[in-house]
Amino acid sequence: MTAVGKILVFLNLVFSLVVGAFVIMIYLARTHWVDEYKKLEARNSVLTASEATYKAEATKVQQDADAKVAKMQADMKNVRDDLQVALASNAQLRADKSKLEQKSTREGAQASMSVIEVKKRQDDVAQLRETLKKETDLNTTLVKQNAEFRDQAISATIEKQAALDLNKRLESQLQETARDMARLRANGGSTTTARAGGKNPPSESVEGLVKTTDPSGLMTITIGSDAGLTKGHTLELFRLNPAAPSQSRYLGTVRILEADHTQAVAQPIGRLASPPQAGDRVASRILGS
Repeated sequence: MTAVGKILVFLNLVFSLVVGAFVIMIYLARTHWVDEYKKLEARNSVLTASEATYKAEATKVQQDADAKVAKMQADMKNVRDDLQVALASNAQLRADKSKLEQKSTREGAQASMSVIEVKKRQDDVAQLRETLKKETDLNTTLVKQNAEFRDQAISATIEKQAALDLNKRLESQLQETARDMARLRANGGSTTTARAGGKNPPSESVEGLVKTTDPSGLMTITIGSDAGLTKGHTLELFRLNPAAPSQSRYLGTVRILEADHTQAVAQPIGRLASPPQAGDRVASRILGS
């Protein structure tokens, strides 16, 4: 074989190897494309399912968004309505504020007038208090004078009763004396008689109360030798009733039988106008005489 033939044989061999390599490569490539095609179909199915899911989700999101938009629009409408109401209320409040300010101004003026009126009233009250004080002082003076007049009236009543009782006793003594004198003239005796039951008041003016009495007529009085009383002194006995001056009365004369420092025992001289009682008064002379 010639060299050319060898070269050709070698070239054929190389060409065969190249063709075989291409055939193998094409086979391998076709096998890989089928796998990739299957994978692509699987991916396409997944993507189709995902697209459907995404579309459903997008639809739901759109619906939710539409609902939210509708709700927001409704809320905005409510807000606008509330804003209109608030604006109207604000305008009303401004009007009310203006009225209140005007009213406050008027009330301030009235308050000033009230302060002036109160000051005037306070001055009037002070003047009335001064007048009331004068009237009270005058009333107190009148009450004291009335009490003095009442005491004087009581004293006058007692003096009157004492004078009447004394007049009766003197009249009785005079009649007794006249009878004694008549008897003495008839018997040719002396025309003088002994004076019975003479009064002997203490030199100092004293006054006390009857503490106790007994059925025999003896009584204990609240003054004694410390007041200047001694045995034999006489006191005037009387009863005062400030609530009913007309019931006050002169009772008679009593004589001191015993006297210590703070009290004494006395006995009526003659018949009393009324039985003595605890609380009756004794004095060296009748009040006001």
